[in-house]
Amino acid sequence: MIPIAKIALFAVLVAACSGTTPSTLSEPITVAASFYPIEEILRQVGGTHVNVVELTPSGQGAHDVQLTAKQLNILSSASAVFYISDGFQPDVEKAVASLPAAVVPVDLLQSATLLEVVAQLEGTEGETDGESLESGKDPHVWLDPANMIIMTTEVQEILTNLPGTDVDALKTSVAKYTADLTALGTDMDNGLKECESRVIVTSHRAFEYLAARTNLQQVSIAGVNPDAEPSTQSLQAISAFAKANKVSTIFFETLLPADLASTIANEIGAKTDLLDPIEGFSQEDLDKGSSYIVAQEANLERLRAGLQCK
Repeated sequence: MIPIAKIALFAVLVAACSGTTPSTLSEPITVAASFYPIEEILRQVGGTHVNVVELTPSGQGAHDVQLTAKQLNILSSASAVFYISDGFQPDVEKAVASLPAAVVPVDLLQSATLLEVVAQLEGTEGETDGESLESGKDPHVWLDPANMIIMTTEVQEILTNLPGTDVDALKTSVAKYTADLTALGTDMDNGLKECESRVIVTSHRAFEYLAARTNLQQVSIAGVNPDAEPSTQSLQAISAFAKANKVSTIFFETLLPADLASTIANEIGAKTDLLDPIEGFSQEDLDKGSSYIVAQEANLERLRAGLQCK
């Protein structure tokens, strides 16, 4: 990631050449977001002062996105691109590596403390359970609101030093969004404090950051590839563990089939319910007001019901 000092110098030089200062420029600056959580941060903190280019289309999974020629063309003229590295979106990383020097690349993964992907339950077979980055770390940092705040602060730093930024408006919007994320985190902490079960069984390992924050244990059904079927032995081990830990709800995800969750639920007489990893929304959902905070509040209510919390 380019040091802040270099970005600041770049901003000063551009402003000097244009004969104007960043605060007086009226045109919104163009920035790119690799997938939804980053896109929301940019829209929340930048408001009308930024034009956000979405690299992952609405309703599509983030990992396998393939950038179009049109997107690459727009990206090459953006002021900055915000993304997550370490193999999370290979095509985006490839594009970032070939961008003109004037486009500031910002790897938001560098601002968060990452969790290792490790085996969660004895008796299961196959690869270490959980989708991992090339480094073996868990990529789903945004599922803890504290990491969203960290990334928001990083976005603020970068945008502040880009030509065309309204610094005062940026400070105001960052303060509000940070306060909303802080309140969400507090709700999650309090809402999941006293529960009959402290185990969440999910279709694949996307909620470890949420679980770590709220002192829950996540057990995922699928292996490193969320589309792969686990073995009979693994299903039996997870079923036995879920029954022993009073698990009454098995959670499946948006953008993934509910078959695996239903298999375990039928085995132990449990229900199934949705838990959203918030990697993206359909355009219809966005039009209805879906957002990171709205989805997390819904996740909290489902977890409270599924874990039988007070």
